[in-house]
Amino acid sequence: MLKIGIIVCAHGNKKTAARLRKKFEKEKVDAIVLAGDLGDEYKDISAVLKAVAPVKMPIYVFPGNHESSKGYYRALKKYKKAIEGSRKRRITIKGYDLVSLPSANVTRPGAGFRVAEGRVPKAYKKRFRMFYIHKLKRFVRKPAKTIIISHGPPRCGKKDSIDVAYSGEVAKPFVLKPKDIKIFGKEFAAYPILALFHERGEIMSAKHGKKLAQRGYPVSVKHRNVGSNELKKFLKRNKIKFFACGHIHEAGHRAINAQGKRLKQGQWSTSIWYNAAAAENGQGGILIIDGNKGTFKNIRV
Repeated sequence: MLKIGIIVCAHGNKKTAARLRKKFEKEKVDAIVLAGDLGDEYKDISAVLKAVAPVKMPIYVFPGNHESSKGYYRALKKYKKAIEGSRKRRITIKGYDLVSLPSANVTRPGAGFRVAEGRVPKAYKKRFRMFYIHKLKRFVRKPAKTIIISHGPPRCGKKDSIDVAYSGEVAKPFVLKPKDIKIFGKEFAAYPILALFHERGEIMSAKHGKKLAQRGYPVSVKHRNVGSNELKKFLKRNKIKFFACGHIHEAGHRAINAQGKRLKQGQWSTSIWYNAAAAENGQGGILIIDGNKGTFKNIRV
């Protein structure tokens, strides 16, 4: 039996990260995966790593859609025990391959990593370290023995699935009026140019979406499936049965099988795709694999 403890979306919350680490130690997990959004910059990223570092089991770490590349790699230099997953994309534990997919298809201002979907603008290649979903294929040796752990989820079809967010979506491209940059607050203070231009299909927080809609911008706010279509196609095409992610806080502590049916905690299934929830909210999860079946355990601290 393989037990993987997952911490995702800690966003600098070192106290919760430490509590989850202690809980995982009691549960005797075989490894801990820090699946992105440890923090935005060096200080918060380093604090979360320090909180988890005392464990004896392997720690597998990769960035989400918040980390700056400079802050992330600087922090990892201090914690050499951690296996860095943006460069070492596959590790093997108890005969199972854990394969990482860092970042997501949307990023915060200042982030250094991004998942590529479709055609990639040249500007993105200069700004981000890109991760290509189709290139995951090279890391899959045996699908039945592969666990893909991504920061972001695949696109799902149901409103109770692992990728459902309450968020704003841009209906058509627009340029923000300079006086309205303040809508985004401190988040864009260092990167005001990024607040000006918004592409069709761009996803943002419900809070920001509401404010923009109130001022007449073409943004709608509702519950929607926001996962990656390309990731879903990859998982299905390559018959990946075991998958875990985070990123979408509202959909945390949920799991489905590869056909999209919701699974209950502790329910065994021949396939399981799991959202381990946001650590900054005191939540984490354990993905459990035994032979050709899997289940999950939600953790709250």
